[in-house]
Amino acid sequence: MARAYFVISDVHLCDVQEHSDGWKAYKSKRFVVDDALDATVAEFLERGGPEVERVVVLNGDVIDFDLITATPEDPPWPVTRHERRRGMRATEGKSVWKLQHVLDDHPGFVAMLVRVLAGGHRLVYVMGNHDREFHFPGVQQALRDAIEARARMDGVEIELDRLEFEPWFFYVPGEIYVEHGQQYDYYTSWRYVLDPMVPGREPAEIVLPMGNLSNRELMSEMGFFNPHASDYILNVYSYVMHWLRHYAFSRRNIAIPFLIGSVIVLQELIRTKSAVQRNPPDYQARLEAYARAKDLPLDKVQALERLKRAPITSRWYRVIREFWIDRMIVAAIMTGGTIALALVPIALWIKLVVPLMGFPLLFYIYEWFAHGETIFSAEEEAEKYARTIAEIVPAQIVTFGHSHTPLSVPLGPNVSYVNTGTWAPVYSQKEHHELTPGLRNVLEARFEGDRATVWLSSTGDEPRRP
Repeated sequence: MARAYFVISDVHLCDVQEHSDGWKAYKSKRFVVDDALDATVAEFLERGGPEVERVVVLNGDVIDFDLITATPEDPPWPVTRHERRRGMRATEGKSVWKLQHVLDDHPGFVAMLVRVLAGGHRLVYVMGNHDREFHFPGVQQALRDAIEARARMDGVEIELDRLEFEPWFFYVPGEIYVEHGQQYDYYTSWRYVLDPMVPGREPAEIVLPMGNLSNRELMSEMGFFNPHASDYILNVYSYVMHWLRHYAFSRRNIAIPFLIGSVIVLQELIRTKSAVQRNPPDYQARLEAYARAKDLPLDKVQALERLKRAPITSRWYRVIREFWIDRMIVAAIMTGGTIALALVPIALWIKLVVPLMGFPLLFYIYEWFAHGETIFSAEEEAEKYARTIAEIVPAQIVTFGHSHTPLSVPLGPNVSYVNTGTWAPVYSQKEHHELTPGLRNVLEARFEGDRATVWLSSTGDEPRRP
């Protein structure tokens, strides 16, 4: 029987908000993708005859729990003032409420899930870094309940057993390997992907990587930046211009929220450092159970597990650089040096040349050697990891999401790496109404005997080219 796969990632559904000044424009109703996604899935399900087995794979970050700042009016559990401002913690009860709130804002997405299951097709949800809350059984059940309620409303029969949740990867031998990709990015990786919990925390809580914490604590307060793009990575001059454009003549603030958020992120990273570095006593048993579930030899699953990047908290100098602490220290030293030079009895030309030429040169040299890795490193290295995965487990397609950059690269004879890009709103920093073309990406793969056909397209691409 022929088998067809439909793989998307990084939809980043969150609560819908409207702000007249462009604040958090990425949450605007005009960027809701429900109808476009439903139409694209419907087209996929209609292609081919009844002999084609169809599998729809949601490859991580489909729901973005980190960007949801809404809170219930009368919560059944304590909600701090901090949570009401920047979003609730990643506990089971609070994550269930967040999911229900998002699904209420995106009924078309739920209808699409019902469409897949009502057709008797297989639906697989692979967890990423922004929707790791699906690790909680209660959150998984909340999605099932929403699908079941919508199916009753639509008057259709569904088999919920066809909905599967994958905490790590989805794999069909000889055909396709699907993983979100956060494990190869040290900003977002878990040391133990099958056990992402803070040990001993009550109520049970997911330990969040630095990238997720930054979204929750910083991006929630820097709403003129788009967290789905990389336009928040700027130089000093560009940050000043951004402030002048958006904040200088408004009631919004960026400096104080950034400083407070940075302190909170650092505190949380220190507080959960032991959770990141611990060795869960039952983790070997978890790997063995996962290997059995995947019908893979344990040594192959262990080889896949060893590919991960250690979280950035194992390299604290990189953390310090991410929050510009090192550059603040350097700036303080230069300022103190300039004052000291002004006070000592030396030649005037030395007092002028050293601060105006010597200090900037030293700062440039420091930045040259200290620059190191950035968020783009994971994107550049992904192909290498995909190649290794294809050597460990036989697959003709290895696909990730995570980076938001669509890509299709042949790795060798009959083996390809595909990144499924994003469905999140990516737009120009200057123009919040125009989406970047070429996104809303879909990977479709069809296997028929020894023949495999692969498409990577966007919803606006015509014609579809294998």
